[in-house]
Amino acid sequence: MKTLLTLLILLSTIMVCKSQQEKNIEFFSSSWSETLNRARKESKPIFLYTYTSSCRFCRQMEKEVFSNKEVSDFYNSNFISHKIDIEDGAEGEALAGKYAIVGFPTYLYFDKNGMQVHQSGSAKPAEEFIFDGKNALNPETSLFTLKRQYDNGDRSPDLLYNYSVALTSYHHKDSPEEKVVKEYLETQSTQQLESTKNIKYIFTRHLSFNSPATQYFLKNQNKFIPSFEDNAVERKAEKIITRTSSIAGRNSDIQLLDQIEKSISANLKDKSRLTTLARIYYHQGQRNWSKYAAATLEYSRGQGKDDMQTMYETAIYLKHFAKDTQTLELGVQIMEKVIKLEESYKNLNLYAQFQHTVGKDKQALKTAREAIEVAKKSGEESSEANELVVKLQIADEK
Repeated sequence: MKTLLTLLILLSTIMVCKSQQEKNIEFFSSSWSETLNRARKESKPIFLYTYTSSCRFCRQMEKEVFSNKEVSDFYNSNFISHKIDIEDGAEGEALAGKYAIVGFPTYLYFDKNGMQVHQSGSAKPAEEFIFDGKNALNPETSLFTLKRQYDNGDRSPDLLYNYSVALTSYHHKDSPEEKVVKEYLETQSTQQLESTKNIKYIFTRHLSFNSPATQYFLKNQNKFIPSFEDNAVERKAEKIITRTSSIAGRNSDIQLLDQIEKSISANLKDKSRLTTLARIYYHQGQRNWSKYAAATLEYSRGQGKDDMQTMYETAIYLKHFAKDTQTLELGVQIMEKVIKLEESYKNLNLYAQFQHTVGKDKQALKTAREAIEVAKKSGEESSEANELVVKLQIADEK
């Protein structure tokens, strides 16, 4: 009897703990107008979560973050919460138009009177999501509160700094982030720019190639290394080069590509490899898949022999967009290089898909089976490889 009682107490404790862990943000199912009325009556601000049923990152947030106890406690204590599907063809779609929502998920915050004060978005860890809510509650960090001060003529360094930071999560085509960052940097002396605060600030901006923040970073990378890992500084520089080269290719902007190559020559260590990467991503931006594939394959035979990320990314683009067999054959060769670096399910599955596309079905069947075995060992989902195996087996029996 004593043992049974102990087990019951233990089970009860486990259920209570599980219940606490699964506590969720309480979204009110009432209409938006009723949510606004409730906020006024209770004198509480509003958190509006906008999503679409097809949004993978929305599902990720709902499953992993909204159910976090610290998150749900914070949001349930501080906000009236409401959610809308912006593809519902009704109220949700109307609100998406009204607030110019272009990304998913997007988080909007309103004061008790329904005036928008803050906006953020994307999938993120629980602590960052709570930080979003705290920023919304603080007039010194809430996006639209800062915007109103900026529009009224405030150009103090603190306002420009806080406003530009808030704009980082404002995903809108007309975002003034780059302009505000430039204005803030112009308030800082040469010595102030080298402060830890400003070094971290500049490093976390993701702006155009010719923006003052980007150019300062590229020309002064040595000043960033003490605050970040050496590899992080190199990775950021490389990302700037590849992203901008792709944009140059998209616009057939050979002058921008020339600027990129001059910057590599003047500011970066790994000049030859990065110049090659710039050309590869220029072809990507142009959607010239044959040149893109050929340049990546050549790169993989020398300077980029260990650069699995670039090779895999090229293969993904070729899989989705390349049509001619000759280019797809180059994709097979690129994936052979990738497989030598890492025989993961992801890599083996893509290799099998390429082999099938170019008519090498026996090899594709063998590779797909290998992918499934790797997935079993790692606990990964392997439906795509399974579907290919079934398809190839049926074709072989005919």
